[in-house]
Amino acid sequence: MSAGARRHLGVSWGLAAALGAPLAALLVCLALPAVVPASSDVRYLVACIVVIPLMAAAPCAALLARSAARAWTGVGVTSAAALLVLWRALT
Repeated sequence: MSAGARRHLGVSWGLAAALGAPLAALLVCLALPAVVPASSDVRYLVACIVVIPLMAAAPCAALLARSAARAWTGVGVTSAAALLVLWRALT
């Protein structure tokens, strides 16, 4: 693999960690109240408390992926699952 191709993979990996992972974590926190079996106040409190550790752990998980493609796949699958839960909750 050439140096330019490696650099491109590094940039893609960094973008997955810097942009994709926090967005996926935010979507998960927005979808969380739909699946927590508690009163509405408790559900939103749990989502507000969980958002900070998820926003810190998601980029770490993206950077620990074996490749940039796996990092983006993880971001995509997580975002798609959260969007599906949100869609089912709102309809």
